[in-house]
Amino acid sequence: MPVDTENNKTPAAPIVCIADPDEALTRRLADLLETLGTEVGTYPSGGALLASLRPGTICVIAEARLPDMTGIELIRSLRSRMPDVPVILLATDGDVAAAVAAMRAGALDFIEKPHVDRLLAWRIRHLLENERPAPG
Repeated sequence: MPVDTENNKTPAAPIVCIADPDEALTRRLADLLETLGTEVGTYPSGGALLASLRPGTICVIAEARLPDMTGIELIRSLRSRMPDVPVILLATDGDVAAAVAAMRAGALDFIEKPHVDRLLAWRIRHLLENERPAPG
């Protein structure tokens, strides 16, 4: 990671937040995404994620059906705080109607869980290379 020579500090890694009650999945995804040079925060609910948002967040990944809200409700809450942060929704039993609703609400992507690892790694790598926001 490059050093900020003006302040002699190493810049913070970009942050990816994952909201999903499945601890095994979130740990697996966190391990995968950390290999891309990101810091990963994992949260069991949408409310926990929203309460912990920090500048430098480049992406939010969330289960479409969280214990305390839907993924679409999370997108709407997030838009009032960090309108430019992309959201990727994950679904165990997604269908076309759910995917369309998610995209209309502003989701960057809608991924069914059996395919999540490979597709998320590709999507986050793309965000890191092309869409990194300015430090907040």
